[in-house]
Amino acid sequence: MKDSASYILSVSILILSGCGEDSLPEEKPSGIEANDSQITSMEAQVSQEDPIIELDFPKVRVEELDHSQEFFKEQHTTSFSYVPRKNWTSFTASKNGLLTKVLLYGKANLLDSPHYGLSMSGFVRAGNPDVGPKFGSWLLTREDIVIQLANQGLGDKEAGWLTIRMRGKIPQKAGTRYFLVCDKITENKAWFGEFAFAEANPYKLGSHWLNKEHDLVMRTYVGKTDEQIKALQVATPEEQVAAINEFLPSPVSQNPNRSILEPSRSYQQSPPATMPAETIPPLIIEKIDSNITSSDGNESKRIKKKSLFDRLFKKDKNK
Repeated sequence: MKDSASYILSVSILILSGCGEDSLPEEKPSGIEANDSQITSMEAQVSQEDPIIELDFPKVRVEELDHSQEFFKEQHTTSFSYVPRKNWTSFTASKNGLLTKVLLYGKANLLDSPHYGLSMSGFVRAGNPDVGPKFGSWLLTREDIVIQLANQGLGDKEAGWLTIRMRGKIPQKAGTRYFLVCDKITENKAWFGEFAFAEANPYKLGSHWLNKEHDLVMRTYVGKTDEQIKALQVATPEEQVAAINEFLPSPVSQNPNRSILEPSRSYQQSPPATMPAETIPPLIIEKIDSNITSSDGNESKRIKKKSLFDRLFKKDKNK
C-alpha cells in the first residue's frame, strides 16, 4: 500500500509540474513588442491619405509661349494612367521662369465607362518621371474639359485646346527636360482623357509614354515674377504686361504620304501684293513728265518764232 501510495503521489507531482510548464508565457525579446507597435503605427499612417495642400497659382507679371508641338495623327488619341511608365509626357524648357499652364488638344472621354475616370491629377518632375525633383500640382476634370470645349463652340466629342493651370512654383530652366506626371485618377479607374498626338517624332526634345517617337499636341507657357523681371532689368511698364488670350491655331494633320508636314501658316496675314506701277517713284515720274513738257514747250516756241520770221520775210521779199 505504501508503494502504491508513493507511486500515486509521484505521478500527481509529475502531472502538476507538466501543466505548470505549459501555462508559462513564451518569452519574447523586448525589441519585438516595440517593432510590432511601430509597424502598427506605420500601417495606420499609410491607411490614411495625406491631406492635400492647396497650392496657389503662380503670380507672374509676364507670360509667354515656350514649347509648342502642333502636329497630330488623324483618328488617333491617347490617355494618361496613374501607373508608372504609363503616366507621363515630357518637354524641354527653352526659357527660364515658372511653368504657368500646359495646353493639350483633345476631347472628353465617355461619361459612363468602366475604364475612364472623371478627373486626373499630378505634378511635374525634372529629369526623370519616377525619381526626379517633384514640383507643384495640377488637376484636370471631365467637367473642366466640357466647359472649355463649350466656350470654344464645340461639343464634348469634338477636339479642342484644353488648358491645365499649374499650382505652386514649378521652375523652368532652359535646356532641362520636364515631365507632366499623373499620379491619381478618380472613381478607382485606370485611364483618363483622349488627347491628340503625332508620330515620327516631330518634337525631338520630348516624348509621350506610349512611344518614344510620339509627341502630344501640346503648348507650355512660362511666366516671370516681379523679382525675376527686376533681375533681368526689364524697366518699362509697357513690357511688364500679362499675355492676353491669343488666337490658337488648329493643329496640323500629318499627311499619310509623308512622315511630317510643314507647319501651316494660314492663320498669319500675308503681306499685301505690290503693284508693278509702284516700283517707279512718283517723283521720278513727275520729273520726267516735267522735262518732257518743258522741252515740248521750248520746241513749240521755236517753231512759232521761225514761222513768224518766215512769214514776215516772205512778205518783205514780195514787196
